[in-house]
Amino acid sequence: MKRLAILLLYVSLHLPLCYGQMKALVGSVTDEESGEPVAGAIVQAVGGKYYTFTTNDGRFSLKGEARQIRVQSMGYRSIVVDVSESPMHIKMKPEATQLKDVIIKAPDIIQRSDTLVYSMSKWAQKQDRNMADVLRRLPGVEVAEDGGIKYNGEPINKFYIDGSDFVNDRYGVATNNISPDDVSSVEIMENHQPVKVLEGLEFSQQAGLNIKLKEAARARWIGILNGGMGAEPLLYDASLFAMRIAKKWQNMETLRLNDTGWNPSSQSQRHTDNTLPSSGYNDNPWPDYIAIGITSAPLDELRTRDNLSFLAQSSNARHVADGLDVKLNATYQADRLDFTNSCTTRYFDKNIPSFLEQNTMRSHKNQLNGEWSLQLNRRNNYLKDNLSVDALWNRATSAVSGTQTLQQHSDLPSLDITNDLQLVRRIDSHLLTISSHNRYAHRPHSLTADSIKQDLTTDDFRSVTEARYGWLLRRWSFYARGGIDLNLHRFQSSLSGLMLPDYPLDGRRNFTVLKTYASPEARYQHRRLWLTLSLPIGYYYYHVADRLADTSTGKHLMTVSPMVYVRHQITAKTELSAYLNYSLLPVAPSSYTQTVVMSDFRNLTFQTPSTESIRQRSAFVRLRYRNPITSLFANLSAKYEQDYQPLMQNQLFIGDRILNEFVALGNNVSITQLNGGISKGLWSAKITVGIDASFGHSRTRMMRQNVEQPYTSTFITLAPKFTGKFTRWLSTDYRLTYTNNRYHVDAVKAIHSALRQNFSVTFLPTDQWHIAFGAEHYYTRFSTDQTASIVFLDASVRRLLSKHIDLALAATNLLDETDYRYTSFGSLSESLYSFNIRPRNIIIKMQIKI
Repeated sequence: MKRLAILLLYVSLHLPLCYGQMKALVGSVTDEESGEPVAGAIVQAVGGKYYTFTTNDGRFSLKGEARQIRVQSMGYRSIVVDVSESPMHIKMKPEATQLKDVIIKAPDIIQRSDTLVYSMSKWAQKQDRNMADVLRRLPGVEVAEDGGIKYNGEPINKFYIDGSDFVNDRYGVATNNISPDDVSSVEIMENHQPVKVLEGLEFSQQAGLNIKLKEAARARWIGILNGGMGAEPLLYDASLFAMRIAKKWQNMETLRLNDTGWNPSSQSQRHTDNTLPSSGYNDNPWPDYIAIGITSAPLDELRTRDNLSFLAQSSNARHVADGLDVKLNATYQADRLDFTNSCTTRYFDKNIPSFLEQNTMRSHKNQLNGEWSLQLNRRNNYLKDNLSVDALWNRATSAVSGTQTLQQHSDLPSLDITNDLQLVRRIDSHLLTISSHNRYAHRPHSLTADSIKQDLTTDDFRSVTEARYGWLLRRWSFYARGGIDLNLHRFQSSLSGLMLPDYPLDGRRNFTVLKTYASPEARYQHRRLWLTLSLPIGYYYYHVADRLADTSTGKHLMTVSPMVYVRHQITAKTELSAYLNYSLLPVAPSSYTQTVVMSDFRNLTFQTPSTESIRQRSAFVRLRYRNPITSLFANLSAKYEQDYQPLMQNQLFIGDRILNEFVALGNNVSITQLNGGISKGLWSAKITVGIDASFGHSRTRMMRQNVEQPYTSTFITLAPKFTGKFTRWLSTDYRLTYTNNRYHVDAVKAIHSALRQNFSVTFLPTDQWHIAFGAEHYYTRFSTDQTASIVFLDASVRRLLSKHIDLALAATNLLDETDYRYTSFGSLSESLYSFNIRPRNIIIKMQIKI
């Protein structure tokens, strides 16, 4: 009996040890096509009793010994693999899974917590040339004409490539150049908080977007070389794009030379908000006094731009340590434009004749931008120091005919030097934020219209320093925010060659604008409810020194802007948010210039100040729904705003010129806006349908010839879209935009509407041949019941010579249309425009992927 007891004790002591020494087989399971982790897959030893499930990142750990393992998952082909050295890397092929009479397929959109994953194997098509083509097809994602990206109606707040934001939100260069062949998936990170210290503390309604590269495209240089030449007139388009994304270094280099209508700003524009957290911060309270530029037509600018453009862009980042990055970006762009249009403006007044303007313009724009940034982004600390220098040379020469005949020349150079610093630190249950913004701007502008000359030079220095301290409790967070905003502005204007006896034509003024402000804030978060209460209070001091009259004046002003914001997560798929806001604000400091400024050959501006305050009241509500499993996304928002403006615009006609002066007469403005959109992916990501709609109504007053005139403006926009791949060899894209505008001035009602249709079809008879046809139709009904219609036809043939080389022949405007007409409403006026169209272009292109 004693021996049996000793034996049992020995076994009981060593049995756990034996199990503890049993080796575990570890590895990962990924999608063979997209490279995405496969979560929830069953991993089982063949012939054994042990099994496990993969985690959200596709990893598994299987106990016991096995020679073979079986991996199974819904929507994938089951696989049996021999056990190799640990860790194992297993790839599963997507395949419909038959369960009795039910077929379960891999979802079109994979959801992992707050991240939605769009796999390129499902959403990309063979004819896609860059990622922008793919993004326009994704349900819930919208790409604007300027390249800005929205998700479910809200602009994204960050753009990443493999988790790095080294392009500093100039993401047009990435979306317009990265090939879908190098991308495994697009990730949408909902409610994305880019500052790690604030994760779980401050809620964001905006999403971040991450382009996830394939393994073969990482840690090595990949590039695309494009070259093309054509005729009518001589055409050329050459570009070089190179990118390397590694753990330590991220680089993206771009060169492009083009005269086929491409706009370099589509790649160099920065899509971002100001860095200061204060919602009341106004980045530039001073206007652009001289406004000479190209009037854009409501059609693709590739149809109207007669250009010679060049872009050189370099984006680089060095990952120094965990969460610490250094970035260096440089951009140079040159854009020469030849532009011809005509405009007839009528003023809804029988005593004011219509004005005809025919304008032939050549503009030259050269812009150089350099940006250096240091960013530390960790759980307890965030630091970002950004220094940028922006130099612009912009000049234009116009030959104007019609009601007036003259030559106009503008020279508008500028220099901006900006430094932004932001520090966020979490200390136990406290949060400290310090922000600083410093900028110097120099603008020596001039404008000449025959014998009339406007010289206007401004120097502006702005320094904003803000601190915020927070107490973080279980459900409540309390913040105290305060700051100082100092703005020194020198204004020097001289207008010669024009006689206006009752108005000053020269001005020399120095402005000092000092603002101190404080804002208590309370935030509540519990389960699915978020609540924010804030009460910003500010004190303004305006000091204006008139150097010509040797006088000065000072004004003391107060501001207040209480706000209530609430967000409720109704279900896992539906959220409702709303806010109420009231603001009491001073008039802009630019109203104290009190000098006539010529903004173009016909329009003059004279501003006067007011001691009254601007009063704004607004209410906003938004409902958003998204169901990634069914690829359904929808959003609906409504906003109502009622303002009181202490200054009213008075339009005075003096000969053929218009003097816009602002008089101290109160004006009420009401604005109503409705926006909504819905998009749906169908047929296993082969078809995407959607529609966007918007409505706007405004009511206000202005003066003409010292007589008040109330007016209302209403617009409605409907924009359905459809894109689909019906078979392997046939795909189509159709988009329609209908706009109706109504303008009511006294007894005059003016209505005009416009219809725009874009249709394209692509044939792939073989994997090597791509044949595409496109058509655009523009229809305009003017307020006079006259109509204008124009159709553009395009075609292209693309031949894939190899995996890395393709050759294409493209033709645009096959019908050789020459002009386009449309109309728009202005201040108590309606303008009918006619634009010159680029002639028929035929170009041969070659692309080489490196």
